[in-house]
Amino acid sequence: MEVFLANAWLIPALPLLACALITFTPLRRSNAASGWTAIGLLALATLLALGLLGATARGLALRDGQLTTLERGHGAHGEAGFTFPEPNLVQRVDWAPAGERVLAMGLYVDTPVATMLAMVTVASLCIHIFSLGYMAANPRQSRFFSFIALFTAAMLLMTMADNLLLFFMAWEVMGLCSYLLIGFLYQRPQAYRAAVKAFIVTRIGDVLMLLGLVYLWTLTGSLALGTGEGEIFNPALLARLGDEHGPLGLTHATGIALLLFCGTIGKSAQFPLHVWLPDAMEGPTPVSALIHAATMVAAGVFLVARTFPIFEADGGVALGVVTFIGAFTALFAATVALAQFDIKRILAYSTLSQLGFMVAALGIGGWVAGLFHLLTHAFFKALLFLGAGSIIHAMEATPAIARLHHADEYAAQQTAQDIRNMGGLRTRLPWTFWTYTLGYLALAGVFPLAGFWSKDEILADAFKGGHAVVFVVLALAAFLTAFYMTRQWRLVFFGAFRGEHPVVFINPEKPPPAHHDHATGHGASPHATADDAHWHESPLLVAPLVVLASFAVTGGLFNLPFSGPGGHWLSDLWGQEAATFSPLVAAISLLVALGGIAAGWVLYGRAFHTAGETDPLEQRAPGLFRLLYQQYRVDALYAASFGRLVALLALAWAWIDRHVLDGVVRGVGRLTLFLGRLNFIIDDTLLNDGPDALASGTVASGRRTRRLQTGRAQDYLGYLFGGVVVMALVYLYLIRP
Repeated sequence: MEVFLANAWLIPALPLLACALITFTPLRRSNAASGWTAIGLLALATLLALGLLGATARGLALRDGQLTTLERGHGAHGEAGFTFPEPNLVQRVDWAPAGERVLAMGLYVDTPVATMLAMVTVASLCIHIFSLGYMAANPRQSRFFSFIALFTAAMLLMTMADNLLLFFMAWEVMGLCSYLLIGFLYQRPQAYRAAVKAFIVTRIGDVLMLLGLVYLWTLTGSLALGTGEGEIFNPALLARLGDEHGPLGLTHATGIALLLFCGTIGKSAQFPLHVWLPDAMEGPTPVSALIHAATMVAAGVFLVARTFPIFEADGGVALGVVTFIGAFTALFAATVALAQFDIKRILAYSTLSQLGFMVAALGIGGWVAGLFHLLTHAFFKALLFLGAGSIIHAMEATPAIARLHHADEYAAQQTAQDIRNMGGLRTRLPWTFWTYTLGYLALAGVFPLAGFWSKDEILADAFKGGHAVVFVVLALAAFLTAFYMTRQWRLVFFGAFRGEHPVVFINPEKPPPAHHDHATGHGASPHATADDAHWHESPLLVAPLVVLASFAVTGGLFNLPFSGPGGHWLSDLWGQEAATFSPLVAAISLLVALGGIAAGWVLYGRAFHTAGETDPLEQRAPGLFRLLYQQYRVDALYAASFGRLVALLALAWAWIDRHVLDGVVRGVGRLTLFLGRLNFIIDDTLLNDGPDALASGTVASGRRTRRLQTGRAQDYLGYLFGGVVVMALVYLYLIRP
């Protein structure tokens, strides 16, 4: 086990090496070689991460190169409060001078970190394998694997960071990777605009988070994780931050926590910075799975969990804000998902909602419940996104959409993602159907799948903690989750196939073909039938689905809320308060899930015999449905407010640039030209012509003087006589009065 602790640094280094090999060596010329290189090195990192989890679960630690065993306390029933876990491995090296101190960089591994590493590597490995089949036809597959390898390496490094500066550096690398991957299909205007939107919106939160780090450094002189002397979770230091007040009458701990939480709002797409995540669906489907399950959005939740002692230090003010934002986002996003037709966009809003569950759980003090749901959600959400990719991959091969592909590739893809154009796929894609069903039931919270146990623990924490409003809001969000996922599942896999006459997406960036019927798509393939499509499921697509489905089924067993095999395993591993099983909350949770499933099945059981039919919800409440379909017009509100303000500022700056700055620049240019000409005159007249004239005069006078030297005695006598005469005249008239 010592080998896993001693070589933990290889876990982020191996995918980083894959990125470097693919980018800087001839491997990039071969799609297959680059893909298998990334997969192979990530598989090694996965083995190391699983071994590291096993070592930390046994309580092993590495101290000064010696293997020791930690005396870790176990969570007990009724034991309140959060305890920052004791590290199993701390490796630091001096990095840069910082005032009177030296800033160190390194790795800090404890049991929550080891658990996160195992989740990230396993989920990312499945996504890498799926990508090998899904991106096979893309000529830039090598670049894609380079990007996702770097993305994974950044997430792993962030998880293992021993200080918040290294944490932030890896956090920003993930922001870069999200930009590159969301805009991977940059030839599409929608893709590069979505990439820019994601980059800018998340930067808002990141700038505020950076201010929080500066604030913390200014007060403590440290960003190192840990509870020891000079580390930011030292009890005496936290007590001082919680007692002393800073700007706006807030304690230092509250100010720092709220600024750090802004980073979470951006990265984990919480309201009001949620608008980038649905647009991120413009990236390839494996990118969506990676962002929504294993990397970027999980990073925001992990930030709150990692810095939780600071949030607790102020007596709960910051946690109140965290709870409100999380609960509101959970319900807000769930309502929007009700009216979406894009299969990936429904899952995107589902991610927003589930992230709200995690954030709200942390806000009410359910640290274990929040992280537990983060882990289980990663597996079944990756499963759902990859399953959606398998469905889209098959739909793009149907005759109607394949013919549309020749006219407009983007419109064809969007048409293939519309659940109204699907139906009856359970018989054509059986492996996808069964694995997707397990992911859907896990997300809905059906017993005994993983989502039931993790979501039930969040509801139990809210119920037992007296957070009645939070409990009701999250229960309602859970009901809507089961409802809209049943709607999606029912329309995709049951009923008659509607893709023969699809509802065709009209690309606003490209004029549609004149002969095409855009209402129904009839012109695309007048004689096409579902049987004409080549329905198949590649092993590279199916195998990751099966692995992830197994975790969707068994993931909840790692932290069952009662004694027995798997009971309280994560709570005990992390040394935190163990959850107690509440039959009442469990019954409510299950009834909410089954009620949402029943409502969705009844309402959509006989809907959409053709793709062009009106949604049953729209029939009953057309105005509300349109509002939900337009995501409450939040994007339009931002465009009308901040967008117009930015445009106005841009116009003002353009006017200043043209009339003020350009005038100043032109004036400086004219002054410089005048001074240059004046300098030329002075230089040419005084410094060039003057010395030249003096030299020429000297030469001329020398030539004339030389003529006086004749060599004849009579000439010299004449010169002598003339000199005497001149001297006599001077004496007589000038010297003598």
